[in-house]
Amino acid sequence: MGEVSATALRAAILPEPQFAGGAQAGSGLAAGAARSAARAKTQALVTAVNVLNQSGFVGPGREVTYSTDSSTKQLIIQVVDKQSGDVVVQWPSEYALQMAQEHQKELPNEPLL
Repeated sequence: MGEVSATALRAAILPEPQFAGGAQAGSGLAAGAARSAARAKTQALVTAVNVLNQSGFVGPGREVTYSTDSSTKQLIIQVVDKQSGDVVVQWPSEYALQMAQEHQKELPNEPLL
């Protein structure tokens, strides 16, 4: 299995910045393109995680997982100990997720970048 560069992994897993005044909500073409782009990014993420796990990049007995934080809708990447289920490292950190949650409470109409 080939190697995945840090740049390729970042491009696959980091969400695109969301800017105010983007595509019109009623635009069918824009919505279809957005769904297609989201599917492509999800597939790239799944592929990157599979490559990392198959290569043993994070060490024996560990695996990379991904999920979405329910309150902030931010992507979470974790390295997890397979045996205990303990999280070894997480991006973004719990602190960063808490800060994002506070930001959303204070400024609900402002997108997270």
